[in-house]
Amino acid sequence: MTLQEVCEKYEVSESSMKNAFPRTQKSILKKHGIRIIKEGRGKTANYIEEIEDDQRAITMYDEVREEMILSNDTLKLMNWDFMCFLAIITTPMLVFRGSYEDFLKYAGCNVSKNNIIELKNALQSLAEREFISYNIDKTNPNYFIAGLYRKVEEDMKIGIGMVRNCKILADKYHKRSWIPLLKTWLGIELLSTKQPFTIKELSAVTGLSEYQIKDSNKILKESAIFKSSRAYAGYQCCLGLNVDLNQEAFYNIPNKTV
Repeated sequence: MTLQEVCEKYEVSESSMKNAFPRTQKSILKKHGIRIIKEGRGKTANYIEEIEDDQRAITMYDEVREEMILSNDTLKLMNWDFMCFLAIITTPMLVFRGSYEDFLKYAGCNVSKNNIIELKNALQSLAEREFISYNIDKTNPNYFIAGLYRKVEEDMKIGIGMVRNCKILADKYHKRSWIPLLKTWLGIELLSTKQPFTIKELSAVTGLSEYQIKDSNKILKESAIFKSSRAYAGYQCCLGLNVDLNQEAFYNIPNKTV
C-alpha cells in the first residue's frame, strides 16, 4: 500500500507515519492487531500489512517472499484448486492455519457461503491428490490447517512477483480472474525450453481453453512479458510460436492504470 492508503485505512496522519513511524506502528498494532512493515523510503515507500500472530500478510499478493514453488502438474488443476494451492505456498511457512473466511480474505476472494463451499472442495481435492495435508480443527470445524507436502515443495520454483503482476494486469484489463494469466505465463515458461510450440500444446499444459490462452497471450504481450514470432517449415507451413521471455518482467510490476 501507499502512504496515503495506509493513513486512510487506519486513520493516522501522514506526518506521524513519516516522522514517528515506530510509535505509529505500535499504535496500529495495539488497536487493530496488524503490524505495518515499511519497505523503501520517501514517496516510493511501500507499506505491507502483517498479521501479528503468524507473520502472515493480509493477502498473498503482499507476501515479501520472493520464491515459492509449483509442480508442473498443478498447472492442470481447476481454478479454485490452483488458487488454493498458490495461497498456501505464499504463506511464510508453506502452511495456512485459520478459518475458511480468513483463507478467502488472504486469497483476495469475496467471503460468501458459495465460496466457502468451493474452498472446502478445493482443499479436499488437493489433499486427495497429495499436494497438501488438510486437517480440520476438532474443536472448531470452521478452522483448519493446510500445508504443503515436502515432495511437492522440492519440485519447482516460481516467483511471487508473477502472482502480483498477474493480479495487477487482471485489474487493469478488467478481467474477473488473474489465474488464466498466471497459468498462461507459467505454461509459456515451461514450453519455452522446447520451442516452437503451439497454442494447442499450451492449452494442454495449462488446462485452459484456446480462447483463454489467446486472450491471456494478448495481455501478456501488450505488457511486454514476452515477444513471440511464428516458426515456419517451408512456405506457409507454421510449426508454432517462438517466444522471447522478458526476464525483467518477472520483478517489475506493471503500471496499474490503463
